[in-house]
Amino acid sequence: MTDLKKKKAKELAEISRIPPLEVDPSPGGAGILLSDEITLFAEEHNLIAPFKKANLKPAGYELTVGDEYFMSGQYMTLDSHVTIQPFEVAVIKTGERVRLPRFMIARWNIRVRHAYAGLLWVGGPQVDPGYAGYLFCPIYNLSDKPVTLYRGEELALMDFSRTTPFNPAKGKELVRYKFPPTRIILEEFNIIDFQSALFTRAGRKIEEFEESLKTLEGRFIQFTQISFAVFAMALTLLAIYSKAGSTALDEYAGYLGPLTLGLSIAAFVMAFFSHWQSRLSRVSLDRYPAPLSRRIREVRRFLSISWIASMAVCLFVGVGTLFVVQYLAPHKRYEEQSAKISVSDKNASDALAIAKAIEQRVLTLQRENEELRRGSPAQPQQQSPRTNP
Repeated sequence: MTDLKKKKAKELAEISRIPPLEVDPSPGGAGILLSDEITLFAEEHNLIAPFKKANLKPAGYELTVGDEYFMSGQYMTLDSHVTIQPFEVAVIKTGERVRLPRFMIARWNIRVRHAYAGLLWVGGPQVDPGYAGYLFCPIYNLSDKPVTLYRGEELALMDFSRTTPFNPAKGKELVRYKFPPTRIILEEFNIIDFQSALFTRAGRKIEEFEESLKTLEGRFIQFTQISFAVFAMALTLLAIYSKAGSTALDEYAGYLGPLTLGLSIAAFVMAFFSHWQSRLSRVSLDRYPAPLSRRIREVRRFLSISWIASMAVCLFVGVGTLFVVQYLAPHKRYEEQSAKISVSDKNASDALAIAKAIEQRVLTLQRENEELRRGSPAQPQQQSPRTNP
């Protein structure tokens, strides 16, 4: 026997245990029962089970949220609470069974405070005489916010009213509610396709619209990051140009290649991680099992960290380039200029010595020439050593 058959057999046995009451133990005129009459029928004739006096009202009884519900095409167990999303519809089982006598009807409707929260009752308000079993309450969330109902919370207010006298002797002319009822468990109600069209169709449209917005947002982020990288590269090139000058720009050409490559890689990495991060941000974690949702969160966290790391790499490349332009390149250029100046100073010293030697030789030749012109032999003089230029 399957679980569903076992569940129905158990409920059928409980309902069949006590048949509907046919004779009114306290005959009176037709009208709504007050709290004392409700208590009498509940305690002595199982009108409501379980019965709690705390839920009793002057002319009615508050039914509570039970342990089962149907929503989004699935039958589920209600352990602690159920959250009804905006424009979603749910069928909730009551926490109490009712056993209406053959001479009594019941009317029920959702509590006013739930109606103010946006919940709309979409079921029939009347329960026929002779009905026995749980009740199933279709509720529609008309608001734009999720509404949560907790197990055991007051859900609907039910009042009871006597009908005209019931005569068991009458035959077919008196229509009786079948006992036990044909459908006694939630799964027997053919509601597997019972869903809100506004929630399914309009919801899909809203999700598609939100997805388009997120796609545009992701593209905007990627465009911003790439633009930032290009702008940073342009500023770096401008700094190099202003520092080196147009005539010496070729000296820094070796730095431009690695700089451009580093910034391009950083921009690509940032765009890549932003793309996957924007795609994962569209995933609704509530629709997936807990392990998969946890894995998606881990991937999101990894992409966020990687995005920050790529920003750090881009900043490191920019700072490194600034250090090269401001310190290393000028220092190298200063050393090269100092070496040139040293060579020039040495050449100038050598030239000055040669010039002095030539000047001394010219003076000596001039004195010898003057002595020959006078016709007198020149006195022997100690000649200075000759210096070859």
